[in-house]
Amino acid sequence: MNRPNPFGFPPVERIGEGPARIDESAVRFFPHAPGPQDRVVLLLHGLGSNEQDLLSLAPMLPGGVVYASLRGVLACGPGFGWLAPPPLGADDLGLLEESAVALEDWTGRVAPGRVIGAIGFSQGAVLALQLLRRRADALDWAVALSGAPFPADLPGDAALAERDVPVLWGHGGQDPLFDPAMETQVRDWLQRHARLIEELSPTLGHGIDEQILDAVAAFVRARLAEGASS
Repeated sequence: MNRPNPFGFPPVERIGEGPARIDESAVRFFPHAPGPQDRVVLLLHGLGSNEQDLLSLAPMLPGGVVYASLRGVLACGPGFGWLAPPPLGADDLGLLEESAVALEDWTGRVAPGRVIGAIGFSQGAVLALQLLRRRADALDWAVALSGAPFPADLPGDAALAERDVPVLWGHGGQDPLFDPAMETQVRDWLQRHARLIEELSPTLGHGIDEQILDAVAAFVRARLAEGASS
């Protein structure tokens, strides 16, 4: 976990002993803690950040659901993460799977209500897509911001492609983590495995701007409307 990386991210370190677990004391909700009847949307931050990051966006997103912002299960400098820094290799799948299992355990054991979607940034986007790749019916939809599917063929990919899950891929045209070849690869994968809606902000780097946030809000609003009519 201490390997060099070209983007200058700190290495990730395990927290405590035993299997990775969601820190329940660090989970933050907006606008309130969910009850059994609430629909829940997961907010999954990027490398080196924490549960407060995407929570700051929740007031600008559609209401009628509870947003649950979770802290990564690995330490990364002063923040947290879900897997190793980029670029990812096949040997990093184990950490991603640990994070996915920890999240599945939390949603199944602790989260009241029904988890309907996930909004992930960077590593959080990788994790959101991984939940669907592990079980195609895990979420009704996902938002992947400045992120990509883990670069490997996985057993659940065929089932995911059959289900046609709506996925918003929002990203910047100046993102240093996405060269043109990588961008094409991600787009092709999402087109083959999901109902892709893409939002490209041409001058944006590795981040979220007003254009992307507006696209996320519109996407979530449309998914909630679909759910209300079904």
